[in-house]
Amino acid sequence: MNTTTCPTTISLSRPLHARVLDAIGDALYAWSNAWEERAETRRQQHRLEAIADMNELLLRDIGAPDWLVAQANMRREIERQRLFELHVGARRDLLL
Repeated sequence: MNTTTCPTTISLSRPLHARVLDAIGDALYAWSNAWEERAETRRQQHRLEAIADMNELLLRDIGAPDWLVAQANMRREIERQRLFELHVGARRDLLL
């Protein structure tokens, strides 16, 4: 039986600098993906807040989900309550 031998050896591990550069590249790629996910989440939140600032009738007209209409209604009620308390507090100060 004739067997041939390989004149050079095949290394089973890559050089240290290649492994370090790959690790750095993987870390940068993961950081980039996390940054993009964060940016997309912030864009979605921004869009949702912009939609939630619309009044309830407009939200119903565009077919917004009921929870979004209720949330917009709640925000408006909170704002009305704050203005009412501010107004009543100012009147109370004038009477004293």
